[in-house]
Amino acid sequence: MDKIDFLKLYADAAGLRIMLLANRFGCNSDRERVLHDWVATHLARFIAFTRSALAAERSFRFNTDPAKIDNLGEDYHNHVQTYRDFWQEEDGCDIWDVVPEDMEEFLSMIRRIYRDLKIVIPGWGLVLPGVDIDEEPYEPW
Repeated sequence: MDKIDFLKLYADAAGLRIMLLANRFGCNSDRERVLHDWVATHLARFIAFTRSALAAERSFRFNTDPAKIDNLGEDYHNHVQTYRDFWQEEDGCDIWDVVPEDMEEFLSMIRRIYRDLKIVIPGWGLVLPGVDIDEEPYEPW
């Protein structure tokens, strides 16, 4: 089992979220602001998850009670599995499907999130202003 460095993931996610929120000030449309807010909210959830994983890892590593070792190890293992099976899982409706090509800086930020954190930003439930629901989805290819 490879080692997942939740502290590095936490620090990277926090830094990327700050950059994303700073870039939001340069948004020219409601669509851009909604996309920035969507990704910032997803990163905030990921940051909360990494904090929980760090707490589980700390409890497991510094445990002195042999009676608790199995439960603490399971809690930490569940966080590792959640990172792999939920956060890294592509679900068929990623943010790439709704971001226009002219938002190059935003796309660059999404690529960096994927590269540094190895997580996918989902597009399920995202409602963009000015987009007809019956309209065909944006196909970047």
